[in-house]
Amino acid sequence: MGESVENSTEDFIISLNRECPKELEELIEKSSGDVRRFDDTGFTLSLQNGLENLRLEKSLTDVVLCVDNSVFSCHRVVLAAASNYFRAMFCNDLKEKYEDKIIIQGVEAETMQAILDYTYTSKVVITKQNVQKILEAASLFQFLRMVDACSSFLTEALHPENCVGILRLADAHCLDFLKLQVQNYIIQNFSQVLNHEEFLELTSDILYHILKSDELYVTEEAQVFEMVIKWVRYKQPERISLLPKMLECVRLPLLDPWYLVGTVETNELIRGCPDVFNLMQEARMYYLTGNEIISERTKPRIHEFQSEVFMIIGGCTKDEKFVTEVTCLDPLRRSRLEVAKLPMCEQEGEGELKKWVEFACITLKNEVYISGGSINNQCEFICCSKSQKQAVCYWGRTQWKTGHG
Repeated sequence: MGESVENSTEDFIISLNRECPKELEELIEKSSGDVRRFDDTGFTLSLQNGLENLRLEKSLTDVVLCVDNSVFSCHRVVLAAASNYFRAMFCNDLKEKYEDKIIIQGVEAETMQAILDYTYTSKVVITKQNVQKILEAASLFQFLRMVDACSSFLTEALHPENCVGILRLADAHCLDFLKLQVQNYIIQNFSQVLNHEEFLELTSDILYHILKSDELYVTEEAQVFEMVIKWVRYKQPERISLLPKMLECVRLPLLDPWYLVGTVETNELIRGCPDVFNLMQEARMYYLTGNEIISERTKPRIHEFQSEVFMIIGGCTKDEKFVTEVTCLDPLRRSRLEVAKLPMCEQEGEGELKKWVEFACITLKNEVYISGGSINNQCEFICCSKSQKQAVCYWGRTQWKTGHG
């Protein structure tokens, strides 16, 4: 209420004489002059307490809300001021505007009591037992601050056993922020969440988003494949047509070749679905061509190959021959692997190679980018040029990708 006075178009001015009470003088002791601005921020609380007392005394109430077998006497003006739902009900030409008793459907009496307590006192007790019902009611009556409070409570209470139920609740009430929080939780705790049968109740769109994430926490891609098969079988008649779409989320080329041949290709659902042939062919070609196939499914997830490595890019040999191979040194596994070749360094003539030198290298989110430099002393990469190229190297599984900007 103090803010409404402060922001009004005409200043609220009150003249105080020298004989005002001491408590009032303390409120304005920092002011000077005979005319002072008086902003009593504590009056808001007094007004709120006064309205609550009127409700408890059933004084000046002008509407009764009927919920189940309970009735609640209220003030239309208070409900309309606190909730857009009741504002629309009482301020527009609807039949409820003229009725003394209004029946509220879809809300229990205990929950309605909590909603009205919040309306008149701005306080509500949220527990694990009532949070879902209060959230649903607050969403219905458009108490947005209460919705935020319930969402925060649920976020802090996330657990592998309840996260799917909370996600479905957030999706049903279009709570985008809560939905994003729960999806991120499932992505980070995927191995634990998939052990609960409730996970199989997820809709295809939500599951697709989760499984497609680069940050999905799995130790091996086989977990994702087995989850998709299990999800389809849970309601096979209605989900079998979704198998090709869901299998797009599985990075088949990164599966162990023996697992691909012995488990995936022999699976009856896979064998009975011709629409997944292209995905299976991509995985086969990935191995037959020496990992040269590039797609979203050939990029490892961030948590699959957690190991810091050294990348050796460019340079020359003792014989001063230009090195086109990119070498990866893994101290943890004590391994050395040639993972790619620099692009545009193919044979030029008789034993000659294009030499790409003086380029820059940076890393960002597990990817290596190189740019700039020159090829055979000719500047090929100029800032703001019409032909800009980039090369990308993924740890462990490597492909070069050239793009034009």
